[in-house]
Amino acid sequence: ELSGLLYANFLQVNMDTEKTEVKYGIQVSERSPRHSWDIVAAFDIGTSYSGYAYSDRKEMDLKSVSFNQWTGNMVSDPKAKAPTTVLFDKNMRFHSFGYEAEDFYATQVCEKKNDDWYRFKNFKMVLYREKNVQRDLKISDDSGRSSLLASEVFSQTIKSLKSHFENTVRERALQFDSGNVLYVVTVPAIWKQSAKLLMKEAAMQAGIPEAQLLIALEPEAAAMYCKSLPEQTLTDTFKPHKRYMVLDLGGGTVDVVVHDVLEDGGLAEVYKASGGDWGGTMVDREFERYIQNIFNSETCLKELWNLSPRDAYDLEREFEMQKRQISNKAADIRLKLPARLQQVGKVPVTSSITFDHIYVQYPKFKEFFENPKNRIISLIKDILNEVGRLDQIILVGGFSSSRYLYDQLKSHSDISGIDICCPKEPGLAVLQGAVLFGYNPEDVRYRICRYTFGFGVLQDFDESIHRADKRDKVDGEDVCKDVFDVLVYEGEKVKFDDPKFATSKSSHRQADRKHIPIKKELFAGKNIPQDRTVYVTEEGIKPLGKIISHAPKEGWSNLVEFKTKVYFGQTEIKIEDFDITNNVTVNVEIDFL
Repeated sequence: ELSGLLYANFLQVNMDTEKTEVKYGIQVSERSPRHSWDIVAAFDIGTSYSGYAYSDRKEMDLKSVSFNQWTGNMVSDPKAKAPTTVLFDKNMRFHSFGYEAEDFYATQVCEKKNDDWYRFKNFKMVLYREKNVQRDLKISDDSGRSSLLASEVFSQTIKSLKSHFENTVRERALQFDSGNVLYVVTVPAIWKQSAKLLMKEAAMQAGIPEAQLLIALEPEAAAMYCKSLPEQTLTDTFKPHKRYMVLDLGGGTVDVVVHDVLEDGGLAEVYKASGGDWGGTMVDREFERYIQNIFNSETCLKELWNLSPRDAYDLEREFEMQKRQISNKAADIRLKLPARLQQVGKVPVTSSITFDHIYVQYPKFKEFFENPKNRIISLIKDILNEVGRLDQIILVGGFSSSRYLYDQLKSHSDISGIDICCPKEPGLAVLQGAVLFGYNPEDVRYRICRYTFGFGVLQDFDESIHRADKRDKVDGEDVCKDVFDVLVYEGEKVKFDDPKFATSKSSHRQADRKHIPIKKELFAGKNIPQDRTVYVTEEGIKPLGKIISHAPKEGWSNLVEFKTKVYFGQTEIKIEDFDITNNVTVNVEIDFL
């Protein structure tokens, strides 16, 4: 509806005649990023493993970060992360998380009671692969018998980490105010805004107030960790004018950022976050296909999980260990063969299979790595061609523990001249760095936009630049509708605290319009031309989400002029709306789902 809008480059806003509720709309936090928190806790929900870390102000002064140690019947020694496994009962009520969920489910399988339980694993990748992430997105359990809202599965995961963290700090008798704890939740830098928002809403659903919640990008968090290491660890990497790449090789995704180190030690992104779904689980899938071929059964591993989860888990862990240890030095791999698997497959003894072991020849084992290795190298080469130089590549994430992958990258002819390093415990780099990021969220001063962002606006119609089919009438004047008014272009460098501005006006003279929420739609696109008028209805431009401005208690004045500030240089898009007419800040929600 265009009636009542002033136009001259103003936003096309939707002023509903009825009040609209937005249950999960995210409001702009008024808490200063420089706020002095008692404790910062970070939650890293990974494809395969998840965990938390934390530090209070005293520990942070010593650059000390604490981890939990998870235990379970399936592990011989405590681990800093637990399996990303969530278990629900037959009524879809949450039961347990991590090793507790794995142990309990294994018991139910042994007692043949597992039909009453629903296990969710490796669900994080759904948010990357789903093209249109919405609140009603569902995730199927392992068996495919049922599904739950993705927000519920993520929320219970975060709630489990939060509850465990709270119990831990109480046991340590740390002095803190529960309202003065910052919770940092990590997400891949290559995720869409809608996926980030779903994760944020899941955290809020888990009981974290928005004002105490911060989203951190995983490779950036890892960079913060590496930056905090003793100087001799990464030599000159973080000295002014150096340029480095963080290659976050996780279980599900490969996530890359490239930073320049500024004169004051701050960081500036020089290439938009990139990556893909080429993480360590891609190697796992190749191994699974190999096993299926040997046993001539596409369901043998699934049957093993159903018959004996502990045997399946042991095989999975042993393969993971070999995946990390194999190097460029040729040697065949020997894996313990679960008796149940041989029973399922009914395969005779061969050169590859004995009564109790599987032998994988070295050339075949290397093949498991070929696809992700080639994609990672191709990505590095593409980025190198764009940025011109790299002083160092830092490998982090669980997949970077693979000695073979490290050797292959280091010896590749196109990147062999670049120093490649991997810190100790690379699988914990994101988690530790996320705590540091919570105390210093402004350390990444500049980021590169992955998309072109803007609003749909009305302009005075000019037949020399506007399409005839976009001509319309507003208040008796000829206007052009659906013009894409760009705020920031793809590839543009934006500062952390430097907003882009848009203005709009709306009329509220009628009584039924005094308290209506005003909706403005933000659009995003790629490869947007800068030499002609572009319209939000063109192919490749999609609505990103709505900005909803709520009326004050006394209602809107007759004519309101808004100034909207949009911050693109932070880990998530932030919005502020200001009523210029009455000199007041407007209550704003943003909804990308």
